This record gives sequence, C-alpha cells and structure tokens, in this order.
Amino acid sequence: MFSPRSAYYSLVRSLAFFCRGRISSAIITGCMARLRLLADSIGPGGRAGVYLGHLRRVFPDRSEAWRKRTMLGYWRKHERGMLGLFLVGRLEPGELRNRVEWCGREVLDQAVAEGQGVLLLAPHFGDERAMHILLAMSGYPMHVISSAYDDAPPSVRRARLEVTRRWHHVAFPDQSPRWMFDALSAGELVQIAPTAYAGPRGLWVTSFGVPVLVTSTPYRVRASTGCAMVLAHNHALPGFRYRMEFDRVEPSRDMLQTAQRVFGMMEAHARRHPDQYDWMNLAIRHRETNTIARIGRIPSSEEELESLAVPSDEDPSNLAEPGRLSGTTR
Repeated sequence: MFSPRSAYYSLVRSLAFFCRGRISSAIITGCMARLRLLADSIGPGGRAGVYLGHLRRVFPDRSEAWRKRTMLGYWRKHERGMLGLFLVGRLEPGELRNRVEWCGREVLDQAVAEGQGVLLLAPHFGDERAMHILLAMSGYPMHVISSAYDDAPPSVRRARLEVTRRWHHVAFPDQSPRWMFDALSAGELVQIAPTAYAGPRGLWVTSFGVPVLVTSTPYRVRASTGCAMVLAHNHALPGFRYRMEFDRVEPSRDMLQTAQRVFGMMEAHARRHPDQYDWMNLAIRHRETNTIARIGRIPSSEEELESLAVPSDEDPSNLAEPGRLSGTTR
C-alpha cells in the first residue's frame, strides 16, 4: 500500500545509490538538508520555529545566523543518517579502517574486559542507528533494543531492521527482558537509548534547563547485574565516515543521581557539537513534560501522551514547574 512514508524511504534508497564518493554524498546530503529545513519552516506541522526557540534558550549569546546554521547542520546530519540506513549495508569489515575514527576505544575495551557485560548508552546524537552495526562489524558481540516498527510499511521496516539483523541480535520492547540479563552475564554489549520514552517508571532529570522524563531501565539493569556503563556518541562525518567516542559512566548508589550524571555528560558533549545533537528529541521530551504537568499523570503509551498534547505544550518558553511533576512517577 502506498504511503508518503514509504515513498520517502524509496526516494532515499534511490539517492543512496548515487552516493559513491565524498563530493556526490556531500551534494546529495546538502540538498536533502535544505529541502527538509524548508519543509520544516513552511510546511504543515513544521517545527523549525520550535527547534530554533530551544536554540535561543540554550545558546542566548549566539547569533541568529549561527542558530540557523546549526539547524541546517542538524538536518544535514539527520538526512545523512537516513541515507546511512542503506549505505551501511554496503560496508565490509575491511573498510572500517578508512571509515571509522575511534576516540576512547580503550574505555570500551576495558569495560568489556571486566567480563560483567556492558550497557552502551547511545543518546539521540549523530548516527546512533549505525553505531551498533559498526561495532558488530568490528568484532564486538552486540545486542540492541529497537522499535519493532509494526505499524510501518514493509519497506520502512525492512530499511530499519534488515542490515541490523544481518550483523547482530535485535530485541523489541514487548519482549521479556531476560535476554538482556543473559547477554550481560555472558560479557556482551547491549546498546540502549537513555533518551527513549520512559513511561510511569521513569526518572525526572534536567536536560538543557528543562525537566524531562527519562527511562530508568539502564540504571535498574546496572543495579541488578553490576555491568559496566559506557556513554557512546557516534559522530556523522563528511564522506559517510564516523567518529565513535566512549566515556565511562561511574554510577552512584542513587539511580536518579546516575541518570542526571549521564544527562550532564550528554549535554556537555552536545554543547560542543550542537549540529550533531538531535534537537527534535529535546523538543519532543519538553512537549511531553508540559503535557504531563497539565494532565497530572504519565500515560504508559507515548502515543496516548502525544494525542493529549496542545500547541502551548511545545512552546520553548513554557517550562513546567518541578512541583507540578512530583508524584507523577512511581
């Protein structure tokens, strides 16, 4: 069945065929980014104003021209990631030497060597979708938690999952978490997004000056298993190259303190590389926080929470008071 989403993925697949070199990929990615920025500025439901509003709040001393360049850089990174869904499938392990830069790989290797498994915390930054594939191709025993894309057209689901499944195990949120404990006890790596939707068991932390609800799963798993926690950022570089950076997370006894430490590290990294950060994710979490504060509860389903949002919830200047959020989690 035809859908705009499947048509978009078909277009991206076709464009990926022409990304044969650094110049061609730069031209195609640049054109896609400018079209997305234009559509986001004038199209129905466009969110350019929302993202720029957050950039004004987070970077008040920067010029408007800088913010717009950052926004264009974000869309370039986003569209490069979409092309990467198809381009990463062409790669062979022998090519990674020229494709991947490593920063802090010794941190990751030390965590693996400890033998209790590694939770790889991969925020919405750079090209986190390609990271677990690149690590698996590099010889690391990888697992990843992914959406099942059950409501997506077959072409979209195939693009999202086909290459990943070729290289390593993929688990879905509705599965029993037993597999995760088995993988960690075997000393393997589990990639998880600390920026994913949390639900009623989430934790409230501060991110870029706003309260956001974040998943408690990695911190609960770490408390149960004693596994290592490593924060990972996969930068999307020109010419479809990557730079993976790894930082050890030293957990405290308090899960909330650990979560806030992780988000502080993520924010510091994003402030240094604002064009790689996923401003869409911050805008979504900020909107969800305002919706939760207004309705006084946290729906289990992110889709339900989204359906309850009103336009004022996504206003970047609308900052929920922490007192209105207390008692909404358990």
